[in-house]
Amino acid sequence: MTRALINFDLADPDLDRLQKHYPQLEWVRCTARDKLFDLLKETEILLIFLHGDREMLDAAPRLKWIQAITAGVDDLPLAEIARRGIRLTNGRGIHAIHMAEYAVAAMINLARGFHVMFRNQMRKNWDRSVSQQQICGATVGILGLGAIGREIARKAAFMGMRVLGVRRTPVRVADVDSVHGPEEMAFVFQQSDYVINLLPCTPATEKLIDRRFFEAMKPTASFINMGRGKTVNEADLIDALRHKKIKALVSDVYATEPLPVDSPLWDMENVILTPHICGVSPHYMARAMKIIEHNLDVYLSGRGEMINTVDIAAGY
Repeated sequence: MTRALINFDLADPDLDRLQKHYPQLEWVRCTARDKLFDLLKETEILLIFLHGDREMLDAAPRLKWIQAITAGVDDLPLAEIARRGIRLTNGRGIHAIHMAEYAVAAMINLARGFHVMFRNQMRKNWDRSVSQQQICGATVGILGLGAIGREIARKAAFMGMRVLGVRRTPVRVADVDSVHGPEEMAFVFQQSDYVINLLPCTPATEKLIDRRFFEAMKPTASFINMGRGKTVNEADLIDALRHKKIKALVSDVYATEPLPVDSPLWDMENVILTPHICGVSPHYMARAMKIIEHNLDVYLSGRGEMINTVDIAAGY
């Protein structure tokens, strides 16, 4: 019997559902690393949440398909997956609604100065001079127009914002006023009141967003980092914030996580930090199960197309 190994804490009702709908598979759930490697020897299908390393891959000679339920797959040994011809699919789209709401909340909080007023509250400081702006009529630049970027664009356009986007292939995207290729990214930084980073971490994007782009921004503009922390040169970002080259930062992702206690970001007045939670949602697994079941149907029947197939050469 073909073994499908689940390497995360899938809830019992969801496991029961998979066992009921796909009885031709031997379903095993295991998160204990000391037991995992014996199970991997006979595993053909691997479902993972975050980390899958080369050691796991080497222990699974029969592995044919990996289904990740995260969007990012930069922690996986992609070169070895490609060499072995293992199919890789991800959880792209699961996060779209929740992360788009985070992005809109971040922009509104920055526009209304909530981060300033919250600090004033902690100091019992009544200050009605805090700047009150609006996002309607402002320009947002979205770096990455995948499922999350398109949902942010839809919500931002609905709220009266001008939307610019950066995409590897600059084709027309609904709700985006203009789409630009990577070579025009500085223009998007220059034009935007809010820049939202959704870029995946690949060799081409590591530390891509650096001093050049922060210096292109208006001093009244803010940076919102929701993609991968390693796509940003954090030292250059800190310098831009420290010298007021940009107005503010909202960040959910960092070059090193957890964010080190000695990072200057913790103490900056123009910074809002969240602990990599912008994609967390009570509906996460319900959305993931739809992807898993669709792809299982295709894999087992040989009919149709899997969704969220990863372009391993591109890294996402």
